Amino acid sequence: MMPTVKFDVSLVTNKVKADLRKNVEQLEDIPKKHIREIYDAALAMIESGGNMPLLYNMLLKVDGMTKGRAREITITLGNKAHALTEQERRVRLGITHAIWMYSNAPCMVNPKHPTDADHKQDAAHQAANGKQFEVGKGFLINGVWTLPGRDMGCKCNSRTVVPWI
Repeated sequence: MMPTVKFDVSLVTNKVKADLRKNVEQLEDIPKKHIREIYDAALAMIESGGNMPLLYNMLLKVDGMTKGRAREITITLGNKAHALTEQERRVRLGITHAIWMYSNAPCMVNPKHPTDADHKQDAAHQAANGKQFEVGKGFLINGVWTLPGRDMGCKCNSRTVVPWI
């Protein structure tokens, strides 16, 4: 039997929920009548520790939703929430710093048709690779404090700095 790690649902704080609601409401191509059910499905995805098919399959029920757009929304909402729950977990453990890790995959929404903003973001994320940042604050990228995984199309992650090792 494969060992598993149970997700700590207490990491889904009011801050995470409020951020999730804001991110769902900012989805311009989603009819307002679907906002609540998408939020509920996204919250269930997060509280289950990242059950992405839960949200993806719900999104496919929205009129006009393509598989590609449902995938993009699912990944984006999951990554943004993961960044905040990881931040919360580290803060609770007394961890103050982490190292930015560029994924070596372009940090772009659509790498096949990148915009100037995509190129700028990707270059900034590459430049952040290996640099230390304060967990509670994030990393300053292009004038905005952010965490790995928070920006649209970002595939970055981070590694905890354990000072006593």
